[in-house]
Amino acid sequence: MREPSSPESPGQPHLCAYLDLAAASAAARDIAIREISNALRARHSARVILAGGETPRQAYLGMARRIAKERLPVERILWFFGDERWVPRDHPQSNEGMASETLLRQIRAPGETVFSWHAGGGDPVESARRYGQTVRRLMGGAGSRPDLVLLGMGADGHTASLFPGSVAHVPGSGEFPVGPDIPGEAAAIYVPTARGWRLTLCPVFLRTARCTVFLVSGADKGPVLRRALESDPAVPASWVRGDSTCFIATRDALGERSPAERGGRQ
Repeated sequence: MREPSSPESPGQPHLCAYLDLAAASAAARDIAIREISNALRARHSARVILAGGETPRQAYLGMARRIAKERLPVERILWFFGDERWVPRDHPQSNEGMASETLLRQIRAPGETVFSWHAGGGDPVESARRYGQTVRRLMGGAGSRPDLVLLGMGADGHTASLFPGSVAHVPGSGEFPVGPDIPGEAAAIYVPTARGWRLTLCPVFLRTARCTVFLVSGADKGPVLRRALESDPAVPASWVRGDSTCFIATRDALGERSPAERGGRQ
């Protein structure tokens, strides 16, 4: 296995702090709609990579309402998933399942605009190979790169399924320690702590995005969030930077307490 190297540095990320997850989700929604609308005007289509987990749920519900209200052409918005657990899409832990429930079904996204990992059956490395081919075909050039990447961040600094200490199985290239220079577009990740497989887009590809938004919530994120903002190369969330990068964080994720928690008034 090859040793990871330092990530590229397109520029320092911008931090936006909000009182709670509802306010942070609204801010993420607004950025997402702006970037999708800009892409539709400039290039007649938009390519969006969605995050999983529970944190973006409110943002996705808000995006669905805005897409419907503004009558954006859903047939020209392409949806991808930054990572996926090794479960079928109808499993309660599926990232695609959550996004479908809160966003894609709400806007009646045509099936041909949603690109699934098809996880949970067969060989994870083969699933990664197929997804990498799809991504390369649809986003392999400067003009067709991702317009928007939405990501979260774990308390250990992982983003997508780039877990520290895990091993990436890259189709056709072998095994690599999870790091900023994993080659290719997609990989299967074996996560020892979870004793299971994940599928993920690779940092080198994610860094081609025009706009990257991290949505971060939870008091356990404070220490690693500071390191990510400082571009600590040991933190996976530091490996992904778009042309513009914004960390949208709740106040508790910054280690701050609300006035009520300090004994004051809101």
